[in-house]
Amino acid sequence: MTACEGGPADSGSAAGPPPGQAAGPAGAGAGGNPPTPGAAGPRTGRVAEGERGRFWVSTAPLPDPTRCAALPPLATQLAQLLLVGFPGTTAGAVSRGLVDRGIGGLVLFGPNVVSAGQVKALVTALRRRAEIPLEVAVDQEPGTRVARLRGIVRASPAARDLGRLPADRVEGYGRATGRDLAALGITADLAPVLDITGARPDGVIGDRSFGADPATVSRAAVAWRRGLAAAGVAAVGKHFPGHGATTVDSHDLLPVVDASMARLQDHDLAPFRAAISAGLDAVMVGHLLVRALDPRRPATLSPAVVGGLLRDRMGFDGLVVSDALEMGAIAGTLPLPVAAERALAAGVDQLTLSGHTQVPAVLDHLVKAVAAGRLSRARVREAFLHVQRFKRVGRWEGCR
Repeated sequence: MTACEGGPADSGSAAGPPPGQAAGPAGAGAGGNPPTPGAAGPRTGRVAEGERGRFWVSTAPLPDPTRCAALPPLATQLAQLLLVGFPGTTAGAVSRGLVDRGIGGLVLFGPNVVSAGQVKALVTALRRRAEIPLEVAVDQEPGTRVARLRGIVRASPAARDLGRLPADRVEGYGRATGRDLAALGITADLAPVLDITGARPDGVIGDRSFGADPATVSRAAVAWRRGLAAAGVAAVGKHFPGHGATTVDSHDLLPVVDASMARLQDHDLAPFRAAISAGLDAVMVGHLLVRALDPRRPATLSPAVVGGLLRDRMGFDGLVVSDALEMGAIAGTLPLPVAAERALAAGVDQLTLSGHTQVPAVLDHLVKAVAAGRLSRARVREAFLHVQRFKRVGRWEGCR
């Protein structure tokens, strides 16, 4: 299983009663989460050409050194850029070791989950151990297909059904989900899905999408995100620049999107623009080859998609997250450490690994990439600061 897209539909209980009519999980009310970031303004930068390919270069003004606290060593900065899955239902040797190494975030999957009390104890132990505040994320989408905490977090209808409801009711379901996540100590939800589904019944996303038109998806996704924010949980909109019309699963192969630029602007990108305008905290980039944007590289590894489109043209200055780098769309052609380097160089800030075993190899490779000049310290610093802002860590708030 990977961090972001559902495989075969999971079995699960039907949607529960509307928000406010069901009790939250055991231990509700002690989430201790920081407030969700607000809207961010546009970032300045450019896509540059070099011997080793194209990369994103920030042209933002240098920070005032009297206001910016000293950043941690390079190895710690790089570790903070990883969002990693781990084994076990208690804070065992692996998860404690990841935290002790300075990993910036951990992501929960089904095998980590037994009960509300168990999840809360696990999350609390790991967050208390972290020297830099730890992100704890989970895929908890509406419905049952991709809901890792099904049976613990209050159920909601599938996104496709929510898309037919008034925005205030969608927001209510999002708020109920957020409150239950916050009560467990979870800080980020890898949702909502901002993809617009096509008419084909064999589409990969299916009822994980709020609808088949930009207006419906925009309205419902913004409402869901607003509900999460009211509960203090950060939202991660996915899968940029739009996975809805594809019939190839990026867990296995690289989907190809043949839409024209005009179609992308008017259709697929509209929900992302709406969510960004409403204060979306983070955008997850999908493993998609979008020929109108970059005919050679998957979006996750493309400076044209991440730096040129999302950052520059769409003005997004929040956190950019990769989909899980072990997925077949990437792993089928690149070793994981190389993919991590290229994603970071393209402008991705947070690298998602659904498993922990290659964390040492990835970090070692990234350190060597900086030493060799393939990856700039400025890019690492920029990504590190985006991660800290997403986590609402005040220590480096004066840094830009």
